[in-house]
Amino acid sequence: MIGIETETSSFSILILDDNATTRNIAKKVLEKNLDCEVRLCTNPRDLKVLAEQSKPDLFLLDVHLEKGNSLEVCNRIKENPDTKEIPIVFLSSYDSPSKRVAALNAGGVDYLDKPFYPEELIKRIKTHIEVHRLQLAITNQMNEQRALLRVLCHDLVNPLFAAQGLLSLRIERGTVDTEVATKALNCCNSAMDLITHVRNEHSLISKNKQFTEEIVPVAEAFKESARTLQNRYHKKGVKLVAKADPLAKISINRVVFVHNILNNLLTNALKFSYPESEVVLKAQVNDRDRCVIEVVDHGIGMPQEILENIFKEDAKVSRKGTSSEKGTGFGMPLVRRYVEKSSGEIKVESTERIENENGLSPGGTTVRLTFANQS
Repeated sequence: MIGIETETSSFSILILDDNATTRNIAKKVLEKNLDCEVRLCTNPRDLKVLAEQSKPDLFLLDVHLEKGNSLEVCNRIKENPDTKEIPIVFLSSYDSPSKRVAALNAGGVDYLDKPFYPEELIKRIKTHIEVHRLQLAITNQMNEQRALLRVLCHDLVNPLFAAQGLLSLRIERGTVDTEVATKALNCCNSAMDLITHVRNEHSLISKNKQFTEEIVPVAEAFKESARTLQNRYHKKGVKLVAKADPLAKISINRVVFVHNILNNLLTNALKFSYPESEVVLKAQVNDRDRCVIEVVDHGIGMPQEILENIFKEDAKVSRKGTSSEKGTGFGMPLVRRYVEKSSGEIKVESTERIENENGLSPGGTTVRLTFANQS
């Protein structure tokens, strides 16, 4: 869920109406009941000048104008890139369905009869401005996300390519420790894989398509994920045990499976495990030709409240790990998204470790993924 705040304070409205009484009553009603500034126009030229000076939040136009055609005014507003997204509400004393349809077809978002009811005018104007501001906020947020995506997909590529080239050259010349350099190179390769995946998925989303799947041997994916996380596991003193049925193969995007699913699950398991414990990553093909993958830890487990909300993007389920590691709470919703996009299922079972008269009760979490096996 996108969290966006919208407020309707201090907004502006332009009213174009031939009738002075209607203009003045509308201005008085709106400014008395809403925190807004209402400016009045008697002809389309004045409206155009005022709209160019500062974009209003809404236009209120009379359908019947003696000094111009309101539908033409509406068309000009919609043709101007600076004003085309601003909502237009029409006023009219005509009880004609065809005129209502014409006004809406021209780009109006609503239609009010004259004489209008003050309460209805206030409610509708306020609603349309709130919707308009929400749309602007969403557009701005999407633009920011696109900018960040460009940084990820373009700017980050350059230093990673440089690191790849330098490390490869050093390994060939034997001037650095081969094991360390190989690990660093693997990290660079993983980062490049992620960047390529983000690029591809962004392109597919814009074309309303799905990412490309492939047949992935689960054992190989386990090894790749373990290589990426081995230093973190070693640093915390947690043992990672990975074992997979050699027949286990699933149809999925490899980068998604390794980085967005396995790495997220194994990072969570590590976060909530105690030093000198172990995390088990295993895969088995069952008698229904389904590949069942489990990530099992024996850590602190989850209380029921968190367990029930673990896949909800708007729920606050993040908490500190056993070594005070911080989290975002975004990992599990992301995992479920990718599992389900790959026609898989995900379930989580957890027992919270709590203190009782006998000491600490055992705890831990099991995350179970199920896919169709492709062997």
